[in-house]
Amino acid sequence: MRRSWASVTVGLLVVIVGAISYFLIRSTSEHTSGSKGIKVWGLFHDASGLFEKSRVQTAGISVGEIDKRELDPATARARVTIKMLPGITMYENAVVSKKSASLLGEYYLEIDPGTPFAEVKGQPKAMRQLKDGDQILNVREPTALGDIMADVGALLPILHDILDDVHRLTSGTVTDIAENINKLIESNADTLGRLLTRVDTIAANVEGVTSTEAGDVKESIKNVREITESIKSLIGTTQGQVAGTGTKVQGSIDRLQSTLDNLDKTMKNMETVTGRLERGEGTAGKLLTDDAIANNIENITEDASGFVRGITKLQTVVGLRTEYNFISNGVKNYLSVQLIPRPDKFYLIELIEDPRGYSSTARTVTNSSLTGSSSATTVTTTNQLRFSLMLGKRIGPAAFRFGIKESTGGFGGDLYMLDDRLSLSVDVFNFAASNVGQYPRVKGTLSWDVFSTKTFYVVAGADDLLNYTRPKAGAGGGFDYFLGAQLSFNDQDLKSLLLFGGGAAAGSASK
Repeated sequence: MRRSWASVTVGLLVVIVGAISYFLIRSTSEHTSGSKGIKVWGLFHDASGLFEKSRVQTAGISVGEIDKRELDPATARARVTIKMLPGITMYENAVVSKKSASLLGEYYLEIDPGTPFAEVKGQPKAMRQLKDGDQILNVREPTALGDIMADVGALLPILHDILDDVHRLTSGTVTDIAENINKLIESNADTLGRLLTRVDTIAANVEGVTSTEAGDVKESIKNVREITESIKSLIGTTQGQVAGTGTKVQGSIDRLQSTLDNLDKTMKNMETVTGRLERGEGTAGKLLTDDAIANNIENITEDASGFVRGITKLQTVVGLRTEYNFISNGVKNYLSVQLIPRPDKFYLIELIEDPRGYSSTARTVTNSSLTGSSSATTVTTTNQLRFSLMLGKRIGPAAFRFGIKESTGGFGGDLYMLDDRLSLSVDVFNFAASNVGQYPRVKGTLSWDVFSTKTFYVVAGADDLLNYTRPKAGAGGGFDYFLGAQLSFNDQDLKSLLLFGGGAAAGSASK
C-alpha cells in the first residue's frame, strides 16, 4: 500500500513542479523581455578574429557581446550583429572599431555610442537614437598586411624613377656647372694678372715722364705703385681661395654621386627581393604566396587564440553549504568548486559529508549439502566522504548535469528564475539502491539569493523523495526534509581573500 501511495505522491510532485516551473518561466520571460538590450549590426570587410560571444567594449568597459556573424548577400561583406546590454543608449553617429586584443590574432569590438547632437556642415544637428535592428554606419577596420605590401609594391617603381632622374641630373648638369665655374676663375685670374702688368708698365713710363717734376708728383706715383702692388697681392690671395672653394665643391659633388650610386644599387636589390617574394621564391616567398601555409598558420593561430581565450575567461565559484535534516537530526556539509569556461558550460566538483554515511552492498551465496543454497545481502555503511564530478550545460533559464553524484552515477537539472536569484534543482542518483528493494535517491532543492549579491543563499528542500520506509533513523536513509544556507565566492572574492591572507601572513612573519 505504501508503494502505491509513493507512486501517487511522485506523480503529484512532478505535476506540481511542472506547473510552478511553467508559470515562473512565463512570468519571468514576460518580466524581463522589456529589459533586454537592443541588437545592432555593422558591415565589415574582414570579420576574421571575431567570434560569437566575443566582448564589445566602450572605454574598456563591457557593454555587450557579438550575437552572430553572417555574410550579407547584398554587399558580399560580413554582417556582425551586436547584442548590447540593457541601458546602453546609441545614436546614429555611433562608431564601431575592430581592434586587436593580443598578438595571437584575437580581436574585439570597441564602440563609441555617439552623442545626441553633432555638427554637420558647420551646423548643430540632433542625432537619431538607434533602435533594435538598426545598422551602425560608421565602421573602422585596421589596415591588413596585404594592403601595406601592395602600397609598397606600387611605390617602389616611382621611387626608382626619381632616383634615375637625380642620377642623370648630378652626372650631367651639376658637373658641367662646376667645371664652367672653375674655368671662369682661371681665365679671370690671367686677365687680371696681365692688366696689372700693364698698369705697372704705365706707371714706370709716367715716372720717367715726370722725373723732372716736383717731389709731389713723385710721391703720388709712389703711392700709385703701392696701391697696384696691394691689388696684385689681393688678387693672388683671392685666386687661391676661389680655387680651394672649387676643389671643395667638386669633392662634395663626388661624394654625393657615390651616395646616389649606392642608393641606386640598394633599390635594385630591394626590387629584386620583392620580385622573388611576389613570384613565391624562397622560404619567405612561399610563406606569402602559398595559400596552404597561410591557412595552416591561420588555423594554428585560431586554435591558440581559442585556447588562451578559454583560459583567460575561466571563472571559478567556490561554495560552502550546510543542510540540517529534520527527521534524521543530522547535518550535511558540502564543499563545492564550479569551473565556468563559458557562460553556457560548467564543471561541478563537490566533497560531501553526509550523516547517512557511504553504503556498500555485498551479496553472499552459501551452498550446503544439508540446507541447500542460500544467499544473503549485506549493506555496510561507513563515514567515508562522498564526492561529485559533473559536467553541466546551460540552455536559457535551464541547466542540465550528468556524471558522478555523491560517489554514484546520476544526473540532475536546474531551473533559474527571477534573474537567477531563485533556482530549483532536482538530482537523481544511487540507482544501485534497487538491489536492496529501494528506489533511486531523488533530491529536490530550492535556493534563494537573499541580498542579490550571489554570495549568501538560503536553501530548503526534501531528500530521498521516493523511499518512505526508514529501517533506522540516522544513517538508515529514507525520506527527509532539510533547511540550510550557502556561502559562494567568485574570482574577485578569492583574489581579495588571497591578498588579505597574504598580507596578514607577511605581517605575522615579520613580527
